[in-house]
Amino acid sequence: MNILMIGAGSMSEALVKGWIDSGISPQTITMTNRADRARLFALAEQYGVRTTTDEQIDRFDVIVLAMQPDGVLEYIKQHRWTDQLLISVAAHITPVEIEAHVTCGAVCAMPNTPVAFRTGMTGLWFGDHVSDIKKRQATTLFERVGETVETDASTMPYLMAAAGCSPAFFYEIVGAMTPVLTKAGFNESAARRIIAQAMKGSAELLLHEERPTAELIQDVAAPGGPTDRGVHVLREHQLAEAMHAALMESAREDV
Repeated sequence: MNILMIGAGSMSEALVKGWIDSGISPQTITMTNRADRARLFALAEQYGVRTTTDEQIDRFDVIVLAMQPDGVLEYIKQHRWTDQLLISVAAHITPVEIEAHVTCGAVCAMPNTPVAFRTGMTGLWFGDHVSDIKKRQATTLFERVGETVETDASTMPYLMAAAGCSPAFFYEIVGAMTPVLTKAGFNESAARRIIAQAMKGSAELLLHEERPTAELIQDVAAPGGPTDRGVHVLREHQLAEAMHAALMESAREDV
């Protein structure tokens, strides 16, 4: 399987790193990037992938469109498509828009940057012309770097907000918590590690639990205890309303 990655941004790098760590040979991955050649060559040196300035797409089995969204449709119009697995990871581009210009079908994927460590969450929106074989290929490819879920026109914006955007929300929370620990005497590196490890463990528990989150909170929030008091502060400051507003704003398509 030969993969062409068009674009060398942070998502491209995260996917390439995750795929290589999963066992895909770097020599089967080719990257190209028209805007920043220095970054392209730096990634090639770091990960051992190939680079090209002449995208002969008929030489590749999988084409990943990882450029800015406003360049996707113009790019696909410039090429002749046959039977490639065509995947777009650009936000707010739909399979319908892509399939208006190609004959091979299109998959719109929304991974998040934890795919770099094979702990990602990817939404897959399959176009009407994607065969069952291509669906399985796309699913298998992204399952190498985490978990997948099938989405559609109604669910993809919210998947993007909840999975694609949420790493930044998480980092915002960590950034807000870190100064509390540094003022107490921890250095910043230790403070971040304490918070990240605690949340990593909590996420792992959540993945193995089916009980409502309210019950999980009760497990660690004895009435009147420190956790209970902290939770009440979060609720007084309307954390739920703030998170709802953030997700709805990120899911907006009319911008």
